[in-house]
Amino acid sequence: MPFQGMLMAILVAMLLGVFTHESKGQIETMYSLYRFNPQIITPAHVGSSDVSDITVINRRQWTGFEGSPTTFAASLNSKWGENKGLGVVALMDQAGPIKTTAISADFAYHVPLSDKWTMSGGIRGGFSNLTIQWSAIRLTHGGDDNFQEDISSGLKFNTGWGLRFSKGDGLFLSLSQPRVLKYDFGAASGGYKDVDYLYTMVGTKVRLGSQITLYPSALVRIATDVPLSYDLNVNSHIHDKFDLGFSYRKGDSYGIRLGFQATKNLYAGYVYELPISAISKVTTQTHEIALRFTFNKKNSLETK
Repeated sequence: MPFQGMLMAILVAMLLGVFTHESKGQIETMYSLYRFNPQIITPAHVGSSDVSDITVINRRQWTGFEGSPTTFAASLNSKWGENKGLGVVALMDQAGPIKTTAISADFAYHVPLSDKWTMSGGIRGGFSNLTIQWSAIRLTHGGDDNFQEDISSGLKFNTGWGLRFSKGDGLFLSLSQPRVLKYDFGAASGGYKDVDYLYTMVGTKVRLGSQITLYPSALVRIATDVPLSYDLNVNSHIHDKFDLGFSYRKGDSYGIRLGFQATKNLYAGYVYELPISAISKVTTQTHEIALRFTFNKKNSLETK
């Protein structure tokens, strides 16, 4: 097709601009099922319910083009004692020649503020690496020295934090910064300046009779000198078995979510997104799949 390889060309052009001018850019994992698994963006989530779980998410964005972004995330969320939680998060993200890998451990403590409100605080510590694989790019005309050698930030320690206020009826507000320290390439950084994001998430639940519950929520991403980004979502939980939801990401996409409680301990989720940005001229395919295995279940599972 005439647009084949266009995405790779865009990514390469952006990278060249980053390293030849004083500029700022983000290396941030993007996914849609953040309310299904908020641990990826906030360590304050771990141990917040009476169940523990293992969740795996795979996202393939703008499929059909070489170099399109792909994301894999796996997390363990475990309750520890009465008011503590422990967790592990592993991430691998690839967008064209840019590859990010990270693994981290989470700890959270949950303090009752009143009969209805609880405050949760979480911290994260781990290691991450950012690599730009210049040598993997197929050039029309070879021999450019700028594309002969890969560069890497090396394995670097990183940390993060999260704060969450929740009410018994499902209302919650969270603030988090899953990555505090910035990536750099030492002498090869040039004018590149990384940015770190602050996430704000708010949501609640609304019961519509005995069989349907709505879960509206919003996520806002904030960073210095980067345009404000936000998601608006509403999900319906039907007959304690099925989920159907819709989402909107500012200037980027619309999405539909489907979910199914396959067994007592296994839940499967799927998101299809329709791009509305300029990329919609060359692709309409973004898919996200998630599986969650729950254990230590004491009561009937409530959709997060």
